[in-house]
Amino acid sequence: MRPKTGGRCARRYWWSKAAVVNGKQSPGMLSLVTAVDLAVKKSAGGVASVSVYNTSTSSGQLAYYGARAAKAGRIVIITANSPEFVAAKAGAAKTFGTNPLCFACPVEGREPFVFDMSTAAIALFGVLTCKAKGLPLPEGSAYDAEGNYTTKVEDIPVGGGGGAIANWGGHKGVGIALMVELLCAALSGGAVLGMEKKGAAKNWGHHVIAIDPNAHVDGFEARAAAIIKTIAESHPDGVRLPGDSSNKIAATNAAAGTIPVPKKIWDVICETAAKA
Repeated sequence: MRPKTGGRCARRYWWSKAAVVNGKQSPGMLSLVTAVDLAVKKSAGGVASVSVYNTSTSSGQLAYYGARAAKAGRIVIITANSPEFVAAKAGAAKTFGTNPLCFACPVEGREPFVFDMSTAAIALFGVLTCKAKGLPLPEGSAYDAEGNYTTKVEDIPVGGGGGAIANWGGHKGVGIALMVELLCAALSGGAVLGMEKKGAAKNWGHHVIAIDPNAHVDGFEARAAAIIKTIAESHPDGVRLPGDSSNKIAATNAAAGTIPVPKKIWDVICETAAKA
């Protein structure tokens, strides 16, 4: 069944602990918030699986949704795929999106632990930031059309070139990116590699697994806090954990009541708004 376009995102199927959300070409942000909140609700007393398909844009930083679920008392794993931006190796055709995944959980006495990573060498929004600021891409993060490493945004599709973003982590990174692709396309109903072009289909997929820790163990948040504290203090200089830097920046901005935006990015926002 081909999903219809237009209108608000809607639930396609509804089971006791699983659901599929039809984004109906709504932005990924709206559809994924709907799916995460639904997964939190359905996972009460157990585990829930919620898929999303037929969204028209990226959902942005998965950490936002992970923290949202963790603050509601859930452990959550969120994955997202996207059009063909990433090559599995130098010289390979573009197949993967940047295919991020996020794990988050509540922790006693602190903000939730949130680990959000792209399975590409650089996240899509990292590329867009480099483009907006006029900065080079990080070394080793992209290939030109001939399969050589490049730092030029104009060599990859975001900049109009025929190259690709590089995959992260060798064959292990390919395995993780493939896992995300299978969850978000084969399982969720998103555009499927080998059956259609993801970029042309405009059918981005997501998948959410939510777990109620109280259904498994008493005192999960305290147990998680002990583990995280032990790892963070395992070196005399401390160990930087995922989310540490983001939490500090968020706290600083909240205290100041402002969010600093680089002028070049603000100019791009204003130019885009003027064209709307």
